[in-house]
Amino acid sequence: MEVDAFLADSVQATGGKLHALGIGWQVIQASAFPVRHDRIGLGLVVRTTSEEAGAHTLSISLLDPNGAPRLFGDRPVFDVNFASPDGEGTATLALNLDGLVFETEGSHTIVLGIDGDEAVRLPFRVQTRAEQPPSEFRSGVYL
Repeated sequence: MEVDAFLADSVQATGGKLHALGIGWQVIQASAFPVRHDRIGLGLVVRTTSEEAGAHTLSISLLDPNGAPRLFGDRPVFDVNFASPDGEGTATLALNLDGLVFETEGSHTIVLGIDGDEAVRLPFRVQTRAEQPPSEFRSGVYL
């Protein structure tokens, strides 16, 4: 089983395709902590052989900067059931994690597993946004 995965701002799966906005980011910037991030999108393409066709369970966990799992509600792992087609096939999965709160800055990792085996890790960093330099322009109209 092969798994390709990516982080995005938002992901949708329709008709065997993934549609995503803001693919490939690795940093969330915040002006203060704790910070609530609107959405983290996860796009996955799972390729299976004919022997691997059928029902599977995708597990998602989020590790904090200390490597400890964060809770999804009251559980440290969120499970999603999916099926791959008969024969060789591909399953496209889109997951959007809305409203995650980050208490402190640091490196976080989303760990994706299939049927109890780790498949891929998606690391990202949450950090304090650098202050913007003062603008050279003042309010007004320029002609």
